[in-house]
Amino acid sequence: MADTAVEPAAPMAALADEGGLPVSRGSAVSGHAMTFARKYSLPVLLLASFVLYGSWSKTSEVFLSADNLRNMAAGQAVLGVLTLGILLTMVSGHFDLSIGNIAGLSSIITAALFSHQHVPLVVGILAGIAVGTVVGGINGVLVTVLRVDPFIITLGTASIILGYIDWYTHGQSIINGIPTSLVSFGGSNLLGIPKVVYVLGAVALLVYYLMEHTPYGRNLHAIGSNKAAARLVGIRVERTIIVAFASTGAFAGVAGVLLLARTGAGNPQVGTTFTLTAVAAAFLGAASFKVGRLNVPGTIVAIFFLAVNITGLTFAGVENWINQLFTGLTLVLAIALAAVLSKERKTRKAAS
Repeated sequence: MADTAVEPAAPMAALADEGGLPVSRGSAVSGHAMTFARKYSLPVLLLASFVLYGSWSKTSEVFLSADNLRNMAAGQAVLGVLTLGILLTMVSGHFDLSIGNIAGLSSIITAALFSHQHVPLVVGILAGIAVGTVVGGINGVLVTVLRVDPFIITLGTASIILGYIDWYTHGQSIINGIPTSLVSFGGSNLLGIPKVVYVLGAVALLVYYLMEHTPYGRNLHAIGSNKAAARLVGIRVERTIIVAFASTGAFAGVAGVLLLARTGAGNPQVGTTFTLTAVAAAFLGAASFKVGRLNVPGTIVAIFFLAVNITGLTFAGVENWINQLFTGLTLVLAIALAAVLSKERKTRKAAS
């Protein structure tokens, strides 16, 4: 059928399919409903989880308390900063599985500088962020220069960091000398909201701006879609990837400083626990808003979806292994779902 011009006011103009044939209003409504379900299913599940644990007799009294809600929000600051940071490398088609260890290293180094060297507050914070940036940058250089799978490189880095922390701390937490102002920041509120949540919000806005509104973000997306094509159009692929890894490391450094502020000690055991959950949240976030594409709003929703369910299950009295099982299953399902949605998105884009 030949293409014909249609007046803008034509009642069926907005209800035509790709072949130009009109479709029923019922089909259009159904299509809109499906689109809404695809984009906002995770926020709906988050709301449903909140309602479940808020009304369940086993959890409602504690779950809905103001103290628990604040603690739950504050407890996601470290994980949230880590997850938002890893988006930069994931968008470029790479992974950094050492982010949790980098955060732990940053926390330890910052605590040691405060405890042993008595450095000023700002110097210690900047040093912690710098440590993460350097380690992340080294990961990026090794990945691009050696052309080795980032899984292998970053797993090796994670192991090296663990060995160094164990040697340096002898398995003991660094407690003395942590500035009270930093610990106070990690445990206090502003306008009823934990101060660390404001840091998470600032990082979310920064990462969103970098990914969606800068040439650098567009370059990352281009490299993740097709590295060879990105190189052909003049993108400096290796430099862009190195900067992405360094940026991820910098955000891991910020997370490490927040971790120190929250716990008041440089604990050699805590950093490693974040990596799996951060990766799960990043993949799960791709199932919302920009479906099939890593994005900041979806990641934030995914982080709190995991937090609400893990907190609720804990209050319900389940065994610890169930929480670990939930996180692991979420990671597997999120990766599978992200892969399917990404394939569908590419198919629709090719067909359009």
